Amino acid sequence: MKKIFKNLTPELQGGLLIILAFVVIGPNDVLIPFISQESSLWQFHFSRSIIVISLILIWIYLSSKKIFIYSLRNVLLRSVLYTSSMLIYFGCLSFLPIAIVGAGMFTSPIFVLLISYFFYKEEIGVSRISAVLIGSIGVWVILDPLSEQFSYFNFLPIIGGIFLAMGNVTTWRLCSKESPLTLTVFFFSIIGFFGLLGIISFSFLNVSPEDFNVPPFFIGGWSNGSIVLWILIFIQSIGSMIGIWLLTKAYQMADTSYLNVFEYSFFIFAGLAGWIILRQSITNFEIFGIVLIIIAGIIVSLASEKKQTILKN
Repeated sequence: MKKIFKNLTPELQGGLLIILAFVVIGPNDVLIPFISQESSLWQFHFSRSIIVISLILIWIYLSSKKIFIYSLRNVLLRSVLYTSSMLIYFGCLSFLPIAIVGAGMFTSPIFVLLISYFFYKEEIGVSRISAVLIGSIGVWVILDPLSEQFSYFNFLPIIGGIFLAMGNVTTWRLCSKESPLTLTVFFFSIIGFFGLLGIISFSFLNVSPEDFNVPPFFIGGWSNGSIVLWILIFIQSIGSMIGIWLLTKAYQMADTSYLNVFEYSFFIFAGLAGWIILRQSITNFEIFGIVLIIIAGIIVSLASEKKQTILKN
């Protein structure tokens, strides 16, 4: 099996790793609504980081592995970008259906395209422009800003998608030589640090959700919680460690534009988990918007692949 995997192109290897990552991440992230009942966003990230980093350090000690860093600045930049994305992502999971949050986050291929154009001067053809337009329509359909239920909080997953796009581009262009283990440790260290700051701030500040018009999960401090809470956080930590390592390895193997199409496997595994475990459902209108975003991502990926093939020839 390992020989077959190695015989595949780097693009397919990375794609398979992404699919495998979302097999783990999709159901794993469905635990967040349960965790949010007893914990805050900040306590969750701090506690999860302590667990993950401790397990990684134990593994490093037992396996005699060494961590090398080629560029501390690039590693820190990547960690901050992903931290910003994940704080938004997990915060939104506490009050929005996972499929809707995922739809906002996976507008990232559109932003990868725009970043590549404006910052790396890559050409954008008709196909890519159409992808941006189709994806934008999909976002509009899901947000449905003209409805009475619309909330500006629905924009948060899209902002998370922007940070996710910047993190993915940084992984490929600036951190491809770094060890996935190094990147994983730094990511959890940075997001854990932000979690600690949040715990300290909101544990001493006398604020309520009504003051900021946000869900309680966003502004909570520390809570001892029940044994069930800590079991769920531990399970989520293990799943996150495995999933993020797989994604990190995948994004180092090939151009981000190639791998975008595989990201949409998230909707399959997360959507099924949300439906089975949380009984979450989405409307046909929202499904239509998700399909448009997926189509946009596929167009971007196919256009990128075609361009690379032409350049090679």
